[in-house]
Amino acid sequence: MSERNVCAIVQARMLSQRLRGKSLMAVAGIPLLSWVLDRIHQMDFVDEIVVATSEDPSDDPLAAYAVSIGATVFRGSRNDVLDRFAQAAANLGDGDVVLRFTADNPLYDPLKSINAYAEYLKSDADYLCIDGLSHIVPEFIRVGCLRDLAAVAVEQPHREHVTMYLRQQANDYKTVVLPADFSGLRPEYDGSFTVDRLEQLTDFELMVKEIGSLRLVDLQVDQCYRWLDDQKNRTISELLPGEKRMTLAGRTVGDGCPCFIIAEIGQNHNGQMNIAKKLIDMAARCGADAVKFQKRDIGWELTEVAYNSPYEGANSFGPTYGSHREFLELNEEQHRELKEYAQNQGLVYFCTPCDPPSVDILERLRNPIYKIASRDITNIPLLRYIAKTGKPVIISTGMAGNDEIADALQAFEGSACEVSLMQCVSQYPAEPKNINLRAMMSMRSQFDVLVALSDHTPGVITGVAGATLGAFAVEKHITLSRAMPGTDHAAALEEEGLRRLVNYIKTCETALGDGIKQFNPVAQSAKEKLARSLVNVVPIVSGQVITEDMLVLKSPGTGLTWSQRGQIVGKRARVDLPAYVTLQSVDFE
Repeated sequence: MSERNVCAIVQARMLSQRLRGKSLMAVAGIPLLSWVLDRIHQMDFVDEIVVATSEDPSDDPLAAYAVSIGATVFRGSRNDVLDRFAQAAANLGDGDVVLRFTADNPLYDPLKSINAYAEYLKSDADYLCIDGLSHIVPEFIRVGCLRDLAAVAVEQPHREHVTMYLRQQANDYKTVVLPADFSGLRPEYDGSFTVDRLEQLTDFELMVKEIGSLRLVDLQVDQCYRWLDDQKNRTISELLPGEKRMTLAGRTVGDGCPCFIIAEIGQNHNGQMNIAKKLIDMAARCGADAVKFQKRDIGWELTEVAYNSPYEGANSFGPTYGSHREFLELNEEQHRELKEYAQNQGLVYFCTPCDPPSVDILERLRNPIYKIASRDITNIPLLRYIAKTGKPVIISTGMAGNDEIADALQAFEGSACEVSLMQCVSQYPAEPKNINLRAMMSMRSQFDVLVALSDHTPGVITGVAGATLGAFAVEKHITLSRAMPGTDHAAALEEEGLRRLVNYIKTCETALGDGIKQFNPVAQSAKEKLARSLVNVVPIVSGQVITEDMLVLKSPGTGLTWSQRGQIVGKRARVDLPAYVTLQSVDFE
């Protein structure tokens, strides 16, 4: 027993927005909730475990299962998860500790969690977490702090995501954020240790099956890291000549991989956090993979004359161009909040920096991908500054020809960055006649890099076509309404458009298949009904020798084909056969 009571609270529910029923979905025959509880039981500093689910009838099966395996269950509010945690900890003292677990992270690591708890005790913090939050190590919250949080946090995201308010108001509490690689964690693989989508469940099942040398309860995270390394190396070695792949925020993209769909928010939030969050919600509902924003240091970016130049019109948010740009700009803490908000929705968050100070901010935010805007493709000093980060880079080419592209790529030579290009036309909205999708193929051939598409047309056709032609990623601006003020809204997709784009791309990917032409068994019934078989046009008597001129082809297709006629031509009939019978080889010798 520890000096203070330590309670592990596992939040779980059946009506997850991204994958319903996932808490009871099984890997190796064991529900994910059971995986989590088994891992917590190995943490010897934990005194009690509570499964915190909702009172909604949809969670009845989850509560019943938890009770059946001997777990303590607390049922509270469906949407106010913070209150659910506070109520589940009602019997604890203010100095006790709550560990926050979620039921969709099946491989919490006991040793790394013990190490994090030691840091928590040493720091005497109100709250401790891994930078970026971890799917392998829980969060640690002092119960008194949890109660205070439940009393003061009022916004719905803070009630739903429990500890978000603590990280946003870090100055009001004693918070400790451990580095993302604490105790040997591999943040690049963190997404492989959660189940938000069906494909993640499938991938996790494969990993467990292939490692499978020990009891599942003894499965080590470091074993999984080695397996993931092997998979990555195997994937690279299995690529065919000319094929390419790269990694974006832990996701493999490129040849043979699903198209990476980027919902470009840019500054279509119009400087408003509530609009930015609604756009993130929209991207998550529609099935996008990532949301992208922009970050500028206006004083760095503009000359004094440009800053003070009059800027009036329907799309203006200030009397001068500088004040207009300042109005649209979000600060570092706002971007930090939006990043976490997006990650909680299962989305990758990344940003386009427009200057070195913005790169510095994004590095503090652990921005996983850098997009180079078309206007900055000739800004070689900025490109060289970004190259020092070693992060993946996507260079937009909307204002460039081949010479400028070559110069931009040269700026990253010798860096650790994986660099790709993005076909783009800097016209808002763009006309289809200007899109030039074939330029993706020519750039790939000339520069030997993966190529994506940034599509500024008003509809979805060119985006879908780009993905079908091989764009490893498709980026589209999104908006709550194309009627909103701002220059990018007119070229953006509203929710139904984004949903169609995602669905159409996925449908086309499925329809493309593997390229190997062979008979598909799904056509068997049609083949038997409609194809042609050998039929005799004259009656045949027993002992008669069959000649080719006695045969014709008729439906159904359940008999011998023309290419199989050698099985009966020149053979003698075993039995008498009337005319127009579908012939079988067993009737001849």
